[in-house]
Amino acid sequence: MATTRRQLRQKGMAIALYGVMLISVVGFVGMAVDIGTIYMIKARLSAAVDAAALAAGRSADPSKSAVNTAKQFFAGNFPTGYFNSIGTPTVTPTLTQETDSNNNLNGVLDFQVTASVAAPTYFMNVFNVHSINVAATGTASRKTVVMVMVLDESSSMVAYKDPVTGLTACDSMKQAAGNFVNMFSSEDYLGVLPFDITAHTTNNGNSGGASPAQNQQALLGTLISNINCTSNTNTITALHEAYQWIKAVNLPQALNSIVLFTDGSPNGVTASFPVYTGVVKASDNRYGAAMNWDGKSPGAPSIPGQSSSSNPPAPGIANSCNDNTGIQDSNGTWGNALCINMKAVCTNAGDHVYGTISQTGGQNSYGAHTYGPAPPYDGATVTYGASCNSANYPGNYIRQLIAYIPDTDFYGNNLHGVVATGASPHGTVSNGLDTRDYWLFQTNNECSPDSNVVPGCKNVGDLWANYNVGMNSNFFPAGSTYAGKFRPDQPNSIVAASMNGTMDQANTIRKDTTYNIRINVIYLTGNGSDSVDREFLPILANTQWIIPLPYDSQYVAGATNPTQLYQNPAFQSTQQVGTYLVTADKNQLTQMFTQLASEALRLSH
Repeated sequence: MATTRRQLRQKGMAIALYGVMLISVVGFVGMAVDIGTIYMIKARLSAAVDAAALAAGRSADPSKSAVNTAKQFFAGNFPTGYFNSIGTPTVTPTLTQETDSNNNLNGVLDFQVTASVAAPTYFMNVFNVHSINVAATGTASRKTVVMVMVLDESSSMVAYKDPVTGLTACDSMKQAAGNFVNMFSSEDYLGVLPFDITAHTTNNGNSGGASPAQNQQALLGTLISNINCTSNTNTITALHEAYQWIKAVNLPQALNSIVLFTDGSPNGVTASFPVYTGVVKASDNRYGAAMNWDGKSPGAPSIPGQSSSSNPPAPGIANSCNDNTGIQDSNGTWGNALCINMKAVCTNAGDHVYGTISQTGGQNSYGAHTYGPAPPYDGATVTYGASCNSANYPGNYIRQLIAYIPDTDFYGNNLHGVVATGASPHGTVSNGLDTRDYWLFQTNNECSPDSNVVPGCKNVGDLWANYNVGMNSNFFPAGSTYAGKFRPDQPNSIVAASMNGTMDQANTIRKDTTYNIRINVIYLTGNGSDSVDREFLPILANTQWIIPLPYDSQYVAGATNPTQLYQNPAFQSTQQVGTYLVTADKNQLTQMFTQLASEALRLSH
């Protein structure tokens, strides 16, 4: 009987324990449901703010559209009422610019999106807790873009009109570049630097250039639309000035870049030039034309001091100081004959002339006109040696004013090229340098396999050694007073020195590890009479591979992966690698500028 009573009491205890355990189990299950709900909402909320922050970071204009973009992406990833959440989520996007330890902007934009929403409760409702606030934060960083558009506005840009649209290359460039600047944020620093023989670094509100600044798309659009394509191509100074602009913005962690658009070879050298003081040796004679001593007209052989019997000219070249008395090059451009004992306009060999010289007779190798001195950039002053009667002798008679082109330009660039890291099948590598010292431009004609390319044929150049042309060199001959120096009386020589100096200026820019500047290049071929060059612009951009020109059989217009002809002989693996785009079609310029914009924005995230 006692055992039975004890069993009955134990049964009652089991019921009591079961009741207590049931309450606990129900509580734990209820809490699990509530916590699970909160966890699901939290996870989805975190994903939504991350997506919103990334979208805001990629916004075309963060200061204006980031908030709306963030909210749109958040709503797409976290719909109202998700998992029975209560009410409309609160979304707060913010944009901040990072600073360094000295409170200076460092070039990084941070996009933070914070959101919160009320999660419903089920079990905790019993305890009068009807909802739990759930919050999440997402952050994305975007590099500020600091970019200078360096735009070639030389005269060759108006040489041809498109047969369908009627637009010149200059027109097409202005349209494409104008659209390009509007693809970037007002938080980005954008500048434009048009250049001809002078780099246009200032503006009057309607024309010229503008250094990089935020929120100046409207100004840049006006400056671009008013570009007037004329004169020559001083690419070295333009790149040098763009480099100074980027350093002045001083955002080392920004995406710093230069976008160079050009349609041909550079032909401007800025230097402190030694003056010419007259012939010392027979081999110092130089191509005419010379000016009369009154500075009013081209000279003639009867000028005192000039004798056709002394210092006989090279075979086939008459002793003449007149214009257009020599030989025509392959493009029909006149050269000038050798001018014996050309009279100097300076008397002190220690004097110098500062400014920019260029060629005006195409890339002629027979002594066509060379020009100068001109201001290298807006506001620069050309200076002459005290002994020079300079008033009468600028312009196309620069050969009477300066003795030779020095080995180094005003900016310290080597006018003989850049260090080679490989070989070139075209012989452009010599003595450890990739150089145009021995290059003859107006030769080796190629014709495009595409009948739509106009003009259909262009010179691609070759080594002087393969031809018997003119003086057979870019330099004064051995034995002359100026032996081994670039000739100022031969356009081909000025282009060679300009191309060498431009490559070295680009190398100087790219090797700056503080700002890590990328140089992107768009090359429009086919304008004017200049030859085209496979290696020059890829070397500026520091691309690893040389790709075909529109005149090569391997060229495919608009190819995503162009044929790789050979490795860039001056490729620098430790420097920034830019983008190089080439076309003979003016109508592709907008597409190419857009490609550069998309790459810049992608790389900035």
